[in-house]
Amino acid sequence: MCDRWMPTIKLGITWEQFQQLPRNPAYNYEYVDGQACLTPRTRHYHALLDLKPLDLSADVKIRRVENRDFPELERLFAASFARIQPYGSLDDATRLRAATDALERTRGGGDGPWIERASFVALEQERFVGAIFITLLPPGDPCDWDSYRWTESPPADWLKRAYGRPHLTWIFVSPLAAGHGTGTTLLAAAVRELLAMGYKELASTFIVGNDSSMLWHWRNGFRLLSYPTSHRRTREKKKR
Repeated sequence: MCDRWMPTIKLGITWEQFQQLPRNPAYNYEYVDGQACLTPRTRHYHALLDLKPLDLSADVKIRRVENRDFPELERLFAASFARIQPYGSLDDATRLRAATDALERTRGGGDGPWIERASFVALEQERFVGAIFITLLPPGDPCDWDSYRWTESPPADWLKRAYGRPHLTWIFVSPLAAGHGTGTTLLAAAVRELLAMGYKELASTFIVGNDSSMLWHWRNGFRLLSYPTSHRRTREKKKR
């Protein structure tokens, strides 16, 4: 999904200006025929959180996501990612279309079954300031590529059996509310419900270059998983 919306950027600048460009690890930088060509090379990392109760902030109102919320959540999504790749390079109209596409995919099960019970919105004075969406991954080793997509339909009783592994597919907070614990409060609400459902772990994914997301994950206790093609992972597989 990210590659679809992440455009190649071409800039007519001098070689000296090209050398001075700030580098974002989500892009590959090349200089061809008097143009800087910034090509997407999105790389995802996965993290895992061992579930235990977290404190819920009393300053933010939390409730479950409802279908009627989506039009407003799409606008909030677009605003929240306006300066973050892959959405930061899009114009406003395209970014909103990308936000709609992302949330509709999640709601429709394109990221795995949507766990509605563990998905929440945050409100301040009855206005949306954040949301978290949890979906379900198949069981298996979370360090393997094939553990992040369903190759066959999950069992009909997956919810009752606490089957599979929950995945934090989206969490976003209004730029005006960022840095005040809203995201952590949303996470705490989701964790509370997942524990009640019988789950013990929560997986998550972030894109290299999104430093704020990476720091948020570490601050909230997620641990980095081995990259599927890393040397460490290759050595582990050889030992089996």
